Amino acid sequence: MRDVKSSVWIIFTLVFISVVCVSCTKESEYVVQDPISKAELVAKLTNYFGWPHRDQYNDIWKYQVPAKKFNDVKTEDPYGREIEAAYEEGIIEPDANGNFNPASGITREDAAVIFARAFRIPESKKPTSYKDDSEIGEKARGSVYALVELGCMKGRTAEMFMPKALITRKEVDEIFNSITNTITPPVYALPRQNYPAPRRYVKLYCPDPEATIIYTTDGTDPLTSSTARIWNVAVNGYISIEQLAPGKIDRYVTFKAYSYKRGLIPSQVQTFVWHLYRPAPEEAEFGHQKILEKTATRPAVYEIWNDSDSVRPMIWYIEGQERGILFDAGQTSASIKNLKNYIDTHIATKPYDVIVGHSHGDHMAQVPNFINAGHKVYCNKRDWAGLRSVLSSPADQAKVLNIDWGDRFDLGGCVFHVYALPGHSNGNVIIQDKENGLIFSSDIYGCTRAGSADNVAVSGVKADLLLSFAQQVYSGYKKDGVRRLMLFTGHDETPLADANLRLFEAALQQVVDNGEAGCTPTLRGGRDAPQSRTTMIGDMWYDNTNWIALKLAGIMGDSTEYLTHNDQFNYNGATGFKKYSVLSNIEFESAELVGTKVCWASPSTFTWAGADITVENCLPNLFDPWTYNYTVNIAPGTTDITVIPTTMSTKVTSIKINGQSVRYRQKTKVPVSDGSVITIEVVAPDAVTTSTYTFTVKVK
Repeated sequence: MRDVKSSVWIIFTLVFISVVCVSCTKESEYVVQDPISKAELVAKLTNYFGWPHRDQYNDIWKYQVPAKKFNDVKTEDPYGREIEAAYEEGIIEPDANGNFNPASGITREDAAVIFARAFRIPESKKPTSYKDDSEIGEKARGSVYALVELGCMKGRTAEMFMPKALITRKEVDEIFNSITNTITPPVYALPRQNYPAPRRYVKLYCPDPEATIIYTTDGTDPLTSSTARIWNVAVNGYISIEQLAPGKIDRYVTFKAYSYKRGLIPSQVQTFVWHLYRPAPEEAEFGHQKILEKTATRPAVYEIWNDSDSVRPMIWYIEGQERGILFDAGQTSASIKNLKNYIDTHIATKPYDVIVGHSHGDHMAQVPNFINAGHKVYCNKRDWAGLRSVLSSPADQAKVLNIDWGDRFDLGGCVFHVYALPGHSNGNVIIQDKENGLIFSSDIYGCTRAGSADNVAVSGVKADLLLSFAQQVYSGYKKDGVRRLMLFTGHDETPLADANLRLFEAALQQVVDNGEAGCTPTLRGGRDAPQSRTTMIGDMWYDNTNWIALKLAGIMGDSTEYLTHNDQFNYNGATGFKKYSVLSNIEFESAELVGTKVCWASPSTFTWAGADITVENCLPNLFDPWTYNYTVNIAPGTTDITVIPTTMSTKVTSIKINGQSVRYRQKTKVPVSDGSVITIEVVAPDAVTTSTYTFTVKVK
């Protein structure tokens, strides 16, 4: 969290000082010289412990419980987020009028209560030796006694504690430093415990990076239990509870944890209890809400879900003036509930087709109900094999239609263009309404919920080739002047923005630029921990939907090749990433690249519709970083075009177009004529490895 200053807050503080200055004893003059407000004290502790504000993380289940609010504090106020975060943690509470009084001073005894609560210091019954001990308020007495007994808080004078005097900034710093040099800060946990959810990824944390956390997951005392273990995200990942467990869930899980650091008193054992609840599929009906209203040129968009689904995938119904599309088909078994009947009853007003974004079990379960009802069902053929788990009949399989990059769906008033982006699955397809900037992507992007610790596993394609694919797809999104993008994913309840598409590229880019140093251990526990290779930007507890974590191939430090190794180069190993002398994307204005077929995996052979078929894992007419000779088509009369080179590494030594040095993604005008050749030379970060591309211009 950040300290936020404003002129309003300065005025507040000046008013506070002027009020305090009315009395002129020696003690009050000391207070005036160095006052601290309640808001500043709470912000100091919130920032130290890292308590997130509930607006900072994306968790649909938190909305079951109203946010804790003071009458006189708004989230956007100076220190507003810090104050509300501390309220959520139970560190502070409102007065009789529901106020916090953020600009007021705070008494020494009230400050002691806040410190004791934040550091989870148990109350003491041992009185102090100060002459005014009896003046310490009943509610504050246990906290004051505890801090004095620990030697972490002293009186204003040698004889007087002065509990009602306003505490100073200097005194706050002295208490804080004394506590942190005496006891190990306590363990906190996320998500918070005050609302039920079907699954949890638990983060245990302590603000001291040198502290060790010991925990149990069975409710036993970690100080003595044989089940106690050390928690470390690199080893354990976030602790997964009931992510994929089938059926109804209604139980409580109790964790206990403490922290210790050499030379300090261990923290108190903290207890964390989560209520896990998910209805049985038979008990839960589908739900929906309208996200966008239909206009003459924009489709209506509906979000559909079922709370019995273990990973709660999103289903999207899109309807234009004449037709609709159901994008993805959910996780609820077709034999238990009928999504088609629900849509026909509650949502659809036009005939519609079904597009399966990819054939993982949480996105295709309802396909049989649409096949049986005669709907057209589209799925990319590279993912047909996955559909066999719900479509066992060859006759039903034969009804599934292929969909791939370049296809279009006209809904009346709006047209959707199809793209393909493998990685999470070989057949993942994406649709975009260019006019309105609407993108439906299934699982390849986003998935920013706190309930899903990693965004997406993308190990099906090498990270560098996936970067190239992602850049080329994004170029397609932006072609023809598309400005604003709105992204609808398979596991985000609200639409995301263009920034999330950029994060996807940036997460892959940092791996290409830095190799293993651009990776980090997984957040996701269980089967993926320990040390699963991940690329991450941001933090799911502090950046809301503006974070990303992509699971790559292999384990940190192992020999798994997560970058390309072909007959020309091997980019794996300690310094392989320094050899990138290739382009990852090339864009032209006033010209069209004639691409080539790009493959990322061996062909897949499987039985489909009663016959053995072989499907290539390739995309046609794309730029291949390791193919060096291309044709570029121009229209008659074109005398110059703009070339925009994107190198695989942003750290290349040089880029030259026809001998002229240019920068990464610099737009460069080049004169052209029929038969002319554009040459692009790239020198790798190692200053040695070099690649040269030729683009022969053809009038067409």
